[in-house]
Amino acid sequence: MGLLDGVKVIDFTHAYSGPFCTLNLADFGAEVIKVEKIGSGDQSRAWAPFKNGYSGYYASFNRGKKSLTLDISSDEGKKIIFDLIKGSDIVCSNFKAGTLEKYGIGYEDMKKIKPDIIYATISGYGNEGRLSKYAAYDNVIQAMSGVMDVNGFSDGGPTKVGPAIGDSYTGLILLIGIITAYYNRLKTGKGQKVDATMLGSLYSTLEYPVLDYTNNRNIISRTDNSNPYYAPDNVYKVKDGYIALSVRGDSKWEIFCSRMGITDSDILKKFKTNKDRILNNKELKSFLENYMSGMSRNEIEDILKDTGIPVSGVMNIAEALDDEHLRARKMVLDITDPIIGNMKLVGNPINLSENPNNINKPSPTLGENTIDIMRSIGYSDEEISQFQKDGVI
Repeated sequence: MGLLDGVKVIDFTHAYSGPFCTLNLADFGAEVIKVEKIGSGDQSRAWAPFKNGYSGYYASFNRGKKSLTLDISSDEGKKIIFDLIKGSDIVCSNFKAGTLEKYGIGYEDMKKIKPDIIYATISGYGNEGRLSKYAAYDNVIQAMSGVMDVNGFSDGGPTKVGPAIGDSYTGLILLIGIITAYYNRLKTGKGQKVDATMLGSLYSTLEYPVLDYTNNRNIISRTDNSNPYYAPDNVYKVKDGYIALSVRGDSKWEIFCSRMGITDSDILKKFKTNKDRILNNKELKSFLENYMSGMSRNEIEDILKDTGIPVSGVMNIAEALDDEHLRARKMVLDITDPIIGNMKLVGNPINLSENPNNINKPSPTLGENTIDIMRSIGYSDEEISQFQKDGVI
């Protein structure tokens, strides 16, 4: 039995950030009804990569949901939405601010139908400020939040973080807000609006660049793969690729040198303290890469495995999908999609001992559940047929 069995979610989300949030709700048993545009559906249905003419992108982030196609701009469509709301607990949207309000199905409209509804929204910038009406994608948000400026190499320009973290992290922030609001409703019976922005979510991750500036007026920009406070804390080229390691503190440095067989007295003297290593960080990196050039990632991992020093080879995607530990944590899923066939998906990192997640359901085809959903809220087959003829569903 899923932890959220009996919880009903009306999902107006599309693309990535919103679907990533509702994916997590579906994983733990919530009934997630995805409201999609007739004919085209979620915009990510047109996003690569494709297999058998079907979007692997859409299939990855909408597992376990139901699909209802509906024209929300029509009066009949709006009535259907309100009929759905009456029996629902949560509404999710990641349209730009004001979109659902334009159709008369915003929070204030829904509260009249369902006073205790939890209305959760993601937008790029929120409802306040000069940018509130603008759309946003991850690369723009990474730029505006400051994340792009602190990522990359000191001799190059600003660099986008590869995965769309503005979307996924904001989806998780909204998920936390929803669960918090739902817990409050269980205690008080009151619903509320939950509002998360991509800009605010990424800005909240900036950690030491903000702390160093507010405390010391130091502007930290691109620092390569190094840590400005500890060394060695970097990514190093070795025999068969790259390895990341973090040696924090002088006692760990002594252990590192002992295990790695670094005995040269001049080297030990030059890099004795963390302050010495930070001041000579580029020279330290050059020395370590030269020293480890004949060693493989696995060799180094094995040498340091019992030292408490974090270390890992830099894995590519194929290696990660085959990694024994990730598979043991059920972070690699093998799912059979009705159109794509066998595919691997990323699992859910949240594990509950008493309420395991349900992550083996594929994503729905466009409008797959429309008729069943309409019947479940009281519409007859004749009414459903007429709605289909009129282009409402």
